Amino acid sequence: MKKLDNYGTEMIPIRLIISISIITAITAMIVVSYQNISIIMSENKIQNEIDEIESKLYTMIKSGVARDIDIYNSENGTMRTKKIDLPSNIIYLSFGVDPDPDNNGELTTGLTTNGSAIFYKVEGGNKNVIWLDSEEIRFREGNFSNNRWIINKKGQGLILTSGGINSITFELIEKNYEKYILIHSNDNLEKM
Repeated sequence: MKKLDNYGTEMIPIRLIISISIITAITAMIVVSYQNISIIMSENKIQNEIDEIESKLYTMIKSGVARDIDIYNSENGTMRTKKIDLPSNIIYLSFGVDPDPDNNGELTTGLTTNGSAIFYKVEGGNKNVIWLDSEEIRFREGNFSNNRWIINKKGQGLILTSGGINSITFELIEKNYEKYILIHSNDNLEKM
C-alpha cells in the first residue's frame, strides 16, 4: 500500500490561496485598465467634437457676416449648427467659461479670458482646456427674448452637463463693433 505524501496535501490549500490571489490581482488590473481606457476614449470623443466645432467657427468668422445685436430688426448673422454626441460619463463641456475654477465640483458660470476657451472634464479624468484665439472667438451664451437671440446678462459662457446628443447653434454677432460667437442655447445657470 502506498503512503500519502503529507507535504503535498498540506500544500493544496496554500496553492489554492495563491491561485485565488493571482486571479484577483489580474482581475483588478483589468478593471483599472478598463476604467482608464474608458476615460481616454471619452476624452478623445469630446476632443474630436471640439475639433469639428473649431473648424466650423474659424470658417464662419473668416467668411461670415455678423448680426448687429443692438439693432432690433437686423438680419441673422452667419450660423453653424453642430450636434454634439457627448459620452455618458461627462461632468461638463463648457464654451467660454471654466465652470469649476476651484475644482470643488460646484459649477458656476461667468466668463474666462473673455470667453475664448473651451473646458471639459469626464468622470475620473482631469480638466482639459482648449485656448482659442481671443481676438477671433469669444463665446457668449444666448437668451431667447422678444423673438430673437440676445446675449444672456452681461456675458456668460454655456455649460453642458449631460451626455447624449446636444444640438447647438453658433451665430456670428456684433455688439459695439466687437464680434462674438452667440450660442443659441441657455444652461439656466445664473452668474454667481
